Parts: sequence; structure tokens; C-alpha cells
Amino acid sequence: MTPTTPRVAIVTGGARGIGAATAHRLAADGHAVAVLDLLEEQAETTAEEIRSAGGSALAVGVDVADEPAVEKATQRVVQELGSPTILVNNAGILRDIR
Repeated sequence: MTPTTPRVAIVTGGARGIGAATAHRLAADGHAVAVLDLLEEQAETTAEEIRSAGGSALAVGVDVADEPAVEKATQRVVQELGSPTILVNNAGILRDIR
């Protein structure tokens, strides 16, 4: 693995599944990770796992469909982790289409 310059990453939909796996991988590569999800307490589980493994992570509850809430969440990330340079836009919903 090639060493990378540590950066700040935001992962939306980061509480579970692909988002959580991505957050863990970014943290393992040395990046600080903001785990964004609709429910902050669920994002906190992923963030705590990252911190327990020695990484830097912040859980933020936000509805990414709410622009003012996203701006507020981004400001929090900047204040607590620094300016993000990585964005993984993983949030979404599954709709049963028939």
C-alpha cells in the first residue's frame, strides 16, 4: 500500500453497509472520517469502532436532502476535523419499484 497524506473525509450513509466499510477503509489509510447518517446514534457506532481501532472519526446526524442541515453538518466537520477533501456520497434510499 502506498502511503498517503492524511486528509479529512466525509462519508454519507456511513452508519452501515458499504458506507461503514468505506469509512473504516479510509480511517485505516490514515484519514480522519466524518461518518454522516440520518440517525447520529447509528453513525456513532461506526465512528466509535474507528476510534477504538486508533483512527479519528466524528459521527454527524444529518438528512442529506436538507441543504441547510448539510451546510451545518459540514461546518461541524470543518470545526472538529478540518476541511474535508474527500467526499463519498453513499447516502440513498431503496424503493421497491414494481
